[in-house]
Amino acid sequence: MKSYEVLIIGCGASGSICALTAQNKNIAVIDSQTKVAKKILATGNGRCNLTNINLEDKSYNTEIKSYLKKFDVNKTLNFFSSLGLEVYADEEGRVYPISNAAKSVVDVLSNRIEEKVDLYLGQTVGDIEKQDNNFIVKTDKENFLCKKLVVSSGGNSLIAPLKKMGVEFKDFYPSLVALKSKEIKDLNGVKVSNVLVTATNSLGETKSEVGEVLFKDGGLSGIVIFNLSTLFSRTQNYVGKIQIDLLPNFTKEELINKLENRKKLNVCLDKFFTGMFVPALSNEILKQVKINTNLNSLKLNLNQIETLAKTIKNLTYNIDGCFENNQVFSGGVDLSLLTDSLMYKDIKNLYFAGEICNVDGVCGGFNLQWAWTSGHIVGENL
Repeated sequence: MKSYEVLIIGCGASGSICALTAQNKNIAVIDSQTKVAKKILATGNGRCNLTNINLEDKSYNTEIKSYLKKFDVNKTLNFFSSLGLEVYADEEGRVYPISNAAKSVVDVLSNRIEEKVDLYLGQTVGDIEKQDNNFIVKTDKENFLCKKLVVSSGGNSLIAPLKKMGVEFKDFYPSLVALKSKEIKDLNGVKVSNVLVTATNSLGETKSEVGEVLFKDGGLSGIVIFNLSTLFSRTQNYVGKIQIDLLPNFTKEELINKLENRKKLNVCLDKFFTGMFVPALSNEILKQVKINTNLNSLKLNLNQIETLAKTIKNLTYNIDGCFENNQVFSGGVDLSLLTDSLMYKDIKNLYFAGEICNVDGVCGGFNLQWAWTSGHIVGENL
């Protein structure tokens, strides 16, 4: 059995910065992946959205202001600058490596980690035991003994051993994820921009956001949908509805007038929206309105025009689930169960960082910022 002062389970964002922050410690890091911080490679569409200079506490499901005061965006940027990473911020405040390659972030982390700690990659943790003042961690390859244990693995991979140790946590549910709807057909690949999307969950709670939506077979995707998916994941129920206002810059009355003017096109309804919407979306609007597509536009009455306008302003789909490949998980160990240093109050020297904590934010670098913040705080307190 190998013995260490500190053992970190998970070498993602939070585990990496934790390992680099801890001072003068005998440290080992275990990860099921074969490379350091491999999950980072998929963030920001392969560019790695490190953080957001417009960080707001309200972008998270819980209050983390006290933690951000200890390690905020500026400290994050200074940390990566000290590793040699050059970054820039876009118009939305999202921070990326100047190379526009997530690999640059992984490289600066892995170069330092490999110098400082013992890495055990490609090993899956199967069990954790508390024995007197130590922890015993068993992987599929070997066993480890440590005085202090940091759990920084993402998602629900360690539910069983943590429960056995008496750790309480909220069940994990996929978040920042595409949503399913059986009502969406023949729209795969259709993208709409600058639309107003409103989500309503099973509790009647609503949330709206403007942006881009991507239709896919049997569902909806895109950053706006990912952000609104938190309304469902945080209630642990992916049932509700999504309403899309395709033309939010027009009032209903203005849109009615515009459609009245389009009657003069003197075309069948299957051509009525040509130049306004792509064909697949035009067909979707007409399908929801249930008007005969062979009807000539000149014969549209006011009631039909109003129905068309209402549908364009309120394209509605019932949500009945979520897809796989979520970006983060909602759920985990609640912050109320942890000390200011993110140590579990009822189990001395057991720390949690990153996604394993019940902290999740919207898209835009917010979840990675929590990873950097929580990992650094734990590292400083080891």
